[in-house]
Amino acid sequence: MPELAYVNGVFGPLADAKVSIEDRGFQFGDGVYEVIIAYNGRPFLLDRHTHRLRESLAGIELSFDFSTYPIERIVEEGLRRSELRDALIYIQITRGAAPRTHVIPVGLKPTVVMTIKPLVPVPDDVRCRGARVITTLDHRWSKCYIKAITLLPNILAKNDAARRGYDDAILVTTAGEVRECTASNLFVIFRGVLSIPPRNQSILHGVTQGFLIELAAAIGLPLHEEVVVLDSLRRADEVFLSGTASEVLAITSIDDRPVGDGKVGPITRRLHDEFLHRTRT
Repeated sequence: MPELAYVNGVFGPLADAKVSIEDRGFQFGDGVYEVIIAYNGRPFLLDRHTHRLRESLAGIELSFDFSTYPIERIVEEGLRRSELRDALIYIQITRGAAPRTHVIPVGLKPTVVMTIKPLVPVPDDVRCRGARVITTLDHRWSKCYIKAITLLPNILAKNDAARRGYDDAILVTTAGEVRECTASNLFVIFRGVLSIPPRNQSILHGVTQGFLIELAAAIGLPLHEEVVVLDSLRRADEVFLSGTASEVLAITSIDDRPVGDGKVGPITRRLHDEFLHRTRT
């Protein structure tokens, strides 16, 4: 089966999928998205992803009829049609197509797009050595809890890091407050205690992040939600990022300075092992 797409109720080959050039997602970035992973043919944490999708839609005041487009059933049908065991599922909902105007027209029909592709895991060498990252100024808007498709600041930061030979970038405010990476959340470890930046409007409330918070509690690892500043980040014993596709990935270098001893740390390794155990069995 070729890579699969779903557009407004119709499944078909990805190469044949089309949306209007007047779609407000293309014209204005007026839409939201969600990324779901499937292991062994089963979508992981699907209910949490759809909950966040609903919150993102509400955040941009996009009215969406989930009875017409039952996202959970569409995801499961797409997985069945694709015959993929491990897959990455991308869902995008825009406000719909209309002649270009900044004022939102009344009565638009949202555009619903989903793609299902084979999961490409983190390369083994990156998993073993950990990610090398840089810090960069956070130029994004103030409502980062909305999973909006307007990702240009993230893309520019990620590409700047890649161009300079790094794996990712950590977004930091002018006041030195650490937020997150370009497409993932951050966990920082000091003397056996995990810290995460506050889950407020300034960061995305990661589904994998939430699962790891619960996982840490289940295995007895203390965790605090608190402001993390750049100076303390650079003194951390371990740092890792979390995301739907990256799962748990150590960061072993920040701005060319080693994190801890410059190797994947024991707590990061333990959490990743527990994650694998709970998602692959």
